[in-house]
Amino acid sequence: MAENNDALMLRLASHVSLFYGMPRTALIRLLARAERATKPPQGLFFDEGEMGTSFYVLVMGQVIVEKRSKGHWVELSQLKPGDTFGEMSLLDEKYRSARVRALAPSLCLWFKDKGLEDSPDIQAVIFKNMARMLSKRLKATSVEVADFKAEKITAAAEAASPAQKPADAGSGFMSRGDERAHLKTT
Repeated sequence: MAENNDALMLRLASHVSLFYGMPRTALIRLLARAERATKPPQGLFFDEGEMGTSFYVLVMGQVIVEKRSKGHWVELSQLKPGDTFGEMSLLDEKYRSARVRALAPSLCLWFKDKGLEDSPDIQAVIFKNMARMLSKRLKATSVEVADFKAEKITAAAEAASPAQKPADAGSGFMSRGDERAHLKTT
């Protein structure tokens, strides 16, 4: 049975973007160092602010990544099997920037940083793939930040100038702001 379980883990790991391009022998060595971590629904894998020294690969279940902002938890993303989380701790070995908790019963492979120190071939593949992943995330975040700033600029411009009334008030035309005001009163 252990042989089937190992084959399943190897098949899953071959679809993990953090391990893309890793030779099979290196992947087998890496998987041999992994521990299993399970969490029930709402269980925390780690909390924002904790010291980070490991990363995880979600094998089964679903997890949510959340960041505290203005006193509330804000969802950053939901992850599915094959996704990784916590890998930024391999780069900066500092505090976790978000928390990750299970939405459903979840199983992960748990990789501790100290277990990779003697494997520069594995580290090279992981860091190369991590750079790609972080670049992709940064690009997506840049779009979100630009959209958010554009909305703030538009809202500030609309607030600074009096709202333009439609030429024919009887036409039933409402500006977006008027429509929102109407929705709030009904």
